[in-house]
This record gives sequence, C-alpha cells and structure tokens, in this order.
Amino acid sequence: MADTNNTFDIETGTTLNQLIKRLGGLHECQRLGFVFEDEKGVMSPSAAGFAYLMFVVARDITDPAEAFAAGYQAAFDEMNPV
Repeated sequence: MADTNNTFDIETGTTLNQLIKRLGGLHECQRLGFVFEDEKGVMSPSAAGFAYLMFVVARDITDPAEAFAAGYQAAFDEMNPV
C-alpha cells in the first residue's frame, strides 16, 4: 500500500507546501482543517487553507487579534455585499 503522506495534487503542491512550512508540518495543517485528503489519498489545500494564505499570510498579519478581525471583516463583507 502506498504511503499517502507523500501524495499531493500537482496543481496545488506549491500552496500545500506553503501551508506546511508556515504552520509547522502536515499534521498541524490536517488538525486545523487546512489540508483536504480525497478518497484516493491525494492531498490539497482546503478552502480554509486557501483563505488562510489569502487573508492572513498575504496581508502580513502576525497578531492573532488582527487575524480574527480580518476573518470577521471578510465574512461580513461576503454576507453584506454593497
């Protein structure tokens, strides 16, 4: 049986590697729900993983309170379009 810990989606491999590097490992990414594993054992970033990279990492947010505020604002903007 193949080891699924080394199988990832080639199209999202760079993004997956960014998450693993930033969050301290694959197990932590999986614990947080930032990595999705399909029925064939192929891993790729989840919607939460992509959102983390877009709304936290891309904005250089390092403070947890600032990250929470950014997430709240993104959800508010999504629910209340202008």
